[in-house]
Amino acid sequence: MEKIDLLIINPPFHTRNGGGSFFPLGLGYIISSVVAQGFSWRVIDCTQMVHSFHKDDLQIFEERLSIELQKYSPLVVGMGPCITSQLQALKVISNCCKKVFPSTPIFAGGPLASIQGQEWLFFEDLHIDFIIKGDGENAVPDAIRTIKDSGCFTNSRLLSWQGYSYVNEIQNIDSILFPYRELGNKDTFSTRRSATNTIQKQAAMITSRGCPYKCNYCVSGNLRRSRTVRKRSVDNIIAEMDYLHRDHKIHDVIFYDDCFFSNPQTAFSDVKSFCEALICKNLDISWQIELRPDLLVALDDDSILLLIESGCRQINIGIEKVSASGLEFLGKADSFPGLKQKNFHIREISNISLSATFILGGGNETRNDVIHLIKESKSLGLNFAHFNPLFVYPGTPLYNQVFDNDRAWAEIICNDTLPWGEIVFENDSLKRSDLLELVDYAYSEFYKDTEHSSQLMISDRFNIK
Repeated sequence: MEKIDLLIINPPFHTRNGGGSFFPLGLGYIISSVVAQGFSWRVIDCTQMVHSFHKDDLQIFEERLSIELQKYSPLVVGMGPCITSQLQALKVISNCCKKVFPSTPIFAGGPLASIQGQEWLFFEDLHIDFIIKGDGENAVPDAIRTIKDSGCFTNSRLLSWQGYSYVNEIQNIDSILFPYRELGNKDTFSTRRSATNTIQKQAAMITSRGCPYKCNYCVSGNLRRSRTVRKRSVDNIIAEMDYLHRDHKIHDVIFYDDCFFSNPQTAFSDVKSFCEALICKNLDISWQIELRPDLLVALDDDSILLLIESGCRQINIGIEKVSASGLEFLGKADSFPGLKQKNFHIREISNISLSATFILGGGNETRNDVIHLIKESKSLGLNFAHFNPLFVYPGTPLYNQVFDNDRAWAEIICNDTLPWGEIVFENDSLKRSDLLELVDYAYSEFYKDTEHSSQLMISDRFNIK
């Protein structure tokens, strides 16, 4: 067995048809911080072991993970990033680790570990020793150092355990090292087919932490302290892009921020400062970002032209709903006047692709309401669209409307017959089966008569058939 300081276990997830995958940036950041402190580490990437949470797959996962664990003798074991949909896999990981490493401290991190009120899952159900809430770049090395020095993780004040809670928040995120990317055969990068029909390597990046918005259905803006947005400087962002291009021959970057430019009042200056600095760097690199509809509408022609010149190839818009009542239920702005005109204008003056996400269901929506949304999605001048049922997650206002306790979600996921770990919002008019059927209909309608119409994503987006 290989003796190491930290063994990281990246949980598997249920694969969606048409979805991409990157090695989690959060783990890359953690590894960089551990390397910088001189600690040894290894990763078991469980995403390559199974691709669903069918009962048979979970059995295969348990067998394969047990074999992998026996290759190591770690000082401490970490599992994550943990999210709600992985619950059944997290149970397998915890049970396996307890069997193979009965006296080794085990911790968990990620969004689920940071949701207030969900500590019970880790301490009572998964029997995890401690969790890391919020940013982990300082906390993980501190845990290793503390256990090395004293043998007891409770001597660290950056960790959380039963009876003690601490939320880590690094204010200056420029101070955080770039994510570790020297992972050999791990899926650190992805590939895409470019407009010139050549294959390009892609890298994922994140440029901010926290969310200034508090949508009813989304965990991001409802985590404790997460509304304090911490943004990396333009110089720091471009330095990472330069590193990726120079050292890893990356020609395309996907920014996974919920909203890359997040303030409509400063949109013009934010776009100008970023794009002009990137143009001056003269990198041969394209990129795509996420934007809220109101911010996209606020962009003027000068901003759009700067986006084009600096390499922006796609903007992903979180439209979600086309009705005022639907948006109000989600806790979003009540309308996006001018969005359709802006989309067509951008396509007229540029080659930037426009993609959008839409949510089916919610409130008192009926089948006719959803059909109307699907019809409208085809009229908005979009190149691509993604459709999801409204999912319910703990830690959100929507969850508190649907459930009266913090534990109900876990029982539902564990007893679900579908292998995906999601809870769909249902009302008297639309049940889960109706919404899943409507998702398939939405994809087939939107991509009808396009080159994508025969893809498996169209008929079975969630890979549950």
